[in-house]
Amino acid sequence: MKKTLIALAVAGAAVATGVNAGELYNQDGTSLTMKGRVEAILSLKDGDASDESRTRLGFLGKQEINDNLYGLGYFEGQFTSDDGDSAGNVKNDKDSEVQNRYTYAGLGGTYGLVTYGKQDGVLTPLSDFTDIMSYHGDNAVKKLTVLDRADNQLKYAGSFDNLNVFAEYRFADRVEDNTANTIDNNDQDGYGLSATYALADIGVDLGLGYGAQNDDNQIVATVAYTLNDLYLSALYSHIDFDAAGADDYDGYELAASYTIDKTKLIATYNYGETDKDVANYLALEVAYYFQPNFRSYVSYNINMLDKDDVDLAGSPIGDNATEDDMVVGLRYDF
Repeated sequence: MKKTLIALAVAGAAVATGVNAGELYNQDGTSLTMKGRVEAILSLKDGDASDESRTRLGFLGKQEINDNLYGLGYFEGQFTSDDGDSAGNVKNDKDSEVQNRYTYAGLGGTYGLVTYGKQDGVLTPLSDFTDIMSYHGDNAVKKLTVLDRADNQLKYAGSFDNLNVFAEYRFADRVEDNTANTIDNNDQDGYGLSATYALADIGVDLGLGYGAQNDDNQIVATVAYTLNDLYLSALYSHIDFDAAGADDYDGYELAASYTIDKTKLIATYNYGETDKDVANYLALEVAYYFQPNFRSYVSYNINMLDKDDVDLAGSPIGDNATEDDMVVGLRYDF
């Protein structure tokens, strides 16, 4: 039960309880494990290349307190190797980006795990149904900020047989004005609830989630079907932008994969719209697994947007956002 709850709480973080985790220390109820990846990624768009390579390192510490209670802490950072900025200027190595992806700690036991810090929101276990590609995909769910990976978040995760439940509250950030001698907040608070349920006998998984940020609210529903080496999934996302005053949003994602020996074929289609198209992509990938923890892949994203289509704020996206792109990658997991 405890291992399941840890995995639930950090599913989006590729936590160190996974198959490739390296145990660094385990004694007297204290353990420290490490997991990560090194990924070389060549991105090609309009015939020009960009280095999108990245490294992720995650550390999970766990302390048994008694038979019914344990504490844990998790950190994951991402490091990028690109020495050029968006304008094509060369940067020094010291300017390479380091991103804090996850930092949180919590207490867990028989009935669940409660954590606080920067972590995945409750919609991530649902978007994972269709977010199955090495690089592309996951373009149409458009999670509200507080329902995505966010800091200042209090979260609960519980696993009960085939039912997984998640709940979160994201606090508004404190804003201190020393000149006016005031303490306020940015009003960016929100909450969310979600659940997944596995019909194991027939290979079907279901998911449903709801959340709100200010007066904006979002609902996401997912379904997946697994039959031997075949995987099919679908997602629907609806956002009601009451606070922002923007047009309501509907997003759809479809995903399929089929494994043939060491080769995995993957396809996803993402479509989202307000009064105009916001997302419209067909992505295709071929991945070859030399070993379970080492793969190569080629992924091509067919962009079907027009320059007059818009982002969620209603602004035209322009020519650059309508280009197809392809990536070639090598990924080592440890």
